[in-house]
Amino acid sequence: MRVEDRNLNEAGGLQPGRAPGAYETGRAGSTVGAQITETAGGDRAEISSLAGTVSQAVAAHAAERAQRVEKLATEYRAGQYKVSARSASQALVRDALERKDAAR
Repeated sequence: MRVEDRNLNEAGGLQPGRAPGAYETGRAGSTVGAQITETAGGDRAEISSLAGTVSQAVAAHAAERAQRVEKLATEYRAGQYKVSARSASQALVRDALERKDAAR
Protein backbone atom coordinates (compact mmCIF):
# COMPACT_ATOMS: atom_id res chain seq x y z
CA MET A 1 0.00 0.00 0.00
CA ARG A 2 1.35 3.44 -0.88
CA VAL A 3 0.79 6.33 1.52
CA GLU A 4 1.18 9.89 0.27
CA ASP A 5 1.59 12.50 3.02
CA ARG A 6 3.61 15.63 2.37
CA ASN A 7 3.93 16.21 6.14
CA LEU A 8 5.92 13.00 6.68
CA ASN A 9 9.23 14.28 5.28
CA GLU A 10 12.30 12.66 6.72
CA ALA A 11 14.52 14.46 9.25
CA GLY A 12 16.89 15.64 6.54
CA GLY A 13 14.08 17.25 4.57
CA LEU A 14 13.46 16.65 0.90
CA GLN A 15 15.91 14.43 -0.92
CA PRO A 16 16.76 14.95 -4.59
CA GLY A 17 15.60 12.08 -6.77
CA ARG A 18 13.03 10.88 -4.25
CA ALA A 19 9.30 11.55 -4.25
CA PRO A 20 8.47 13.57 -1.13
CA GLY A 21 6.23 11.84 1.38
CA ALA A 22 6.07 8.51 -0.41
CA TYR A 23 6.31 5.60 2.00
CA GLU A 24 5.65 1.94 1.46
CA THR A 25 3.68 -0.06 3.97
CA GLY A 26 2.62 -3.67 3.78
CA ARG A 27 1.39 -6.72 5.59
CA ALA A 28 3.73 -8.62 7.84
CA GLY A 29 5.73 -11.08 5.79
CA SER A 30 4.73 -9.54 2.47
CA THR A 31 8.37 -9.33 1.36
CA VAL A 32 9.10 -13.03 1.90
CA GLY A 33 10.54 -14.32 -1.35
CA ALA A 34 10.26 -10.90 -2.94
CA GLN A 35 12.83 -9.33 -5.21
CA ILE A 36 13.62 -5.85 -3.93
CA THR A 37 15.66 -3.28 -5.83
CA GLU A 38 16.67 0.07 -4.38
CA THR A 39 18.61 2.80 -6.18
CA ALA A 40 21.13 5.18 -4.64
CA GLY A 41 18.47 7.90 -4.78
CA GLY A 42 16.19 5.86 -2.54
CA ASP A 43 13.67 4.73 -5.17
CA ARG A 44 12.45 1.22 -4.50
CA ALA A 45 10.80 -1.49 -6.59
CA GLU A 46 9.44 -4.73 -5.17
CA ILE A 47 8.27 -7.74 -7.14
CA SER A 48 6.61 -10.55 -5.24
CA SER A 49 7.60 -14.17 -5.59
CA LEU A 50 4.13 -14.77 -7.05
CA ALA A 51 5.10 -12.69 -10.07
CA GLY A 52 8.11 -14.97 -10.57
CA THR A 53 5.93 -18.06 -10.30
CA VAL A 54 3.47 -16.67 -12.85
CA SER A 55 6.34 -15.81 -15.18
CA GLN A 56 7.71 -19.35 -14.94
CA ALA A 57 4.26 -20.83 -15.64
CA VAL A 58 3.83 -18.61 -18.72
CA ALA A 59 7.28 -19.60 -20.00
CA ALA A 60 6.54 -23.30 -19.46
CA HIS A 61 3.22 -22.98 -21.30
CA ALA A 62 4.93 -21.21 -24.19
CA ALA A 63 7.55 -23.97 -24.42
CA GLU A 64 4.87 -26.70 -24.40
CA ARG A 65 2.90 -24.85 -27.08
CA ALA A 66 6.00 -24.45 -29.26
CA GLN A 67 6.66 -28.20 -28.99
CA ARG A 68 3.06 -28.99 -29.95
CA VAL A 69 3.17 -26.64 -32.95
CA GLU A 70 6.45 -28.20 -34.11
CA LYS A 71 4.96 -31.70 -33.82
CA LEU A 72 1.91 -30.65 -35.84
CA ALA A 73 4.12 -29.00 -38.47
CA THR A 74 6.18 -32.19 -38.79
CA GLU A 75 3.01 -34.29 -39.20
CA TYR A 76 1.67 -31.83 -41.79
CA ARG A 77 4.89 -31.86 -43.85
CA ALA A 78 4.87 -35.67 -43.80
CA GLY A 79 1.24 -35.75 -44.96
CA GLN A 80 0.17 -37.45 -41.72
CA TYR A 81 -1.84 -34.61 -40.19
CA LYS A 82 -5.51 -35.60 -39.91
CA VAL A 83 -8.17 -33.20 -38.67
CA SER A 84 -11.67 -34.05 -37.55
CA ALA A 85 -14.05 -31.78 -39.47
CA ARG A 86 -16.44 -31.89 -36.52
CA SER A 87 -13.78 -30.84 -34.00
CA ALA A 88 -12.53 -28.06 -36.26
CA SER A 89 -16.01 -26.65 -36.87
CA GLN A 90 -16.84 -26.74 -33.15
CA ALA A 91 -13.60 -24.92 -32.33
CA LEU A 92 -14.32 -22.24 -34.96
CA VAL A 93 -17.83 -21.62 -33.64
CA ARG A 94 -16.66 -21.59 -30.00
CA ASP A 95 -13.89 -19.10 -30.85
CA ALA A 96 -16.31 -16.83 -32.74
CA LEU A 97 -18.76 -16.85 -29.81
CA GLU A 98 -15.99 -16.10 -27.28
CA ARG A 99 -14.76 -13.18 -29.36
CA LYS A 100 -18.31 -11.82 -29.65
CA ASP A 101 -18.78 -12.05 -25.86
CA ALA A 102 -15.41 -10.39 -25.24
CA ALA A 103 -16.30 -7.49 -27.55
CA ARG A 104 -19.32 -6.52 -25.44
